[in-house]
Amino acid sequence: MSRLIDNIGELVTNDPALGEGRLGLLRDAALAIADGRVAWVGPRAQAPACDERVDAAGAAVIPGFVESHSHLVFAGERAEEFAARMEGRPYTAGGIRTTIARTRAASDAELAATVRRLRAEYHAQGTTTIECKSGYGQTVRDERRSVRLARELTDAATLLAAHVPPPEFAGRPDDYVRLVVDEMIPACAPDAAWVDVFCERGAFDADQSRAVLEAGRAAGLGVRVHANQLTAGPGVRLGVELGAASVDHCVHLTDADVDALAGSDTVATLLPAADF
Repeated sequence: MSRLIDNIGELVTNDPALGEGRLGLLRDAALAIADGRVAWVGPRAQAPACDERVDAAGAAVIPGFVESHSHLVFAGERAEEFAARMEGRPYTAGGIRTTIARTRAASDAELAATVRRLRAEYHAQGTTTIECKSGYGQTVRDERRSVRLARELTDAATLLAAHVPPPEFAGRPDDYVRLVVDEMIPACAPDAAWVDVFCERGAFDADQSRAVLEAGRAAGLGVRVHANQLTAGPGVRLGVELGAASVDHCVHLTDADVDALAGSDTVATLLPAADF
């Protein structure tokens, strides 16, 4: 089945070889899709024959947005926490633990329904690729089902078992890291593409984060890091050292952090402090 998107006023190809400027802009263009993939772009006068034609009526067509940092597998809500932040009270990541309790109590069907609802909102707003993290289960069973749902319902699943130490490991983060390394990563790696860790005061320090990331990398997973959200710390430079695809948040950066990122292939995914 092929489809022609015809009568496009402006088409952004992101390929300078195909059109004007860095965006590769084509005017009065068309785009052909076959087997779910873009098969051709060019002037509409040269468009190939297709099984179906869609008239874009002169509208602009751009590539879909990529959501590279989402937490969709969860239950409950944290409206009180957001209200507190709007009043100027500091965010300390405590709300993560509230969501953990509700996520553990939710059924697979309830969690899947939430992911599908939020995925539909993304799609309606032009986002076509979604990376989805676990991190609200924090038992072997709950992290495994979170990663499985993320893989089944989004485009890339990330194991964020090391989000914060869960309540039953309060004061024992090293014990929880051992659980992540010895049990969660082996159980979840078949369904995950990435491993992630929250390297932050109140979550996991540099040594704990390194242990998680190196274990994930040894299991064949790509590396990502939640870094420098609440305070300046070692997360950015640890991510660069380990060849992370991204370090996310980057609210509190030092000159050394910026220099490390500038000299690497690691992407700084900038997120507001309100993100969780």
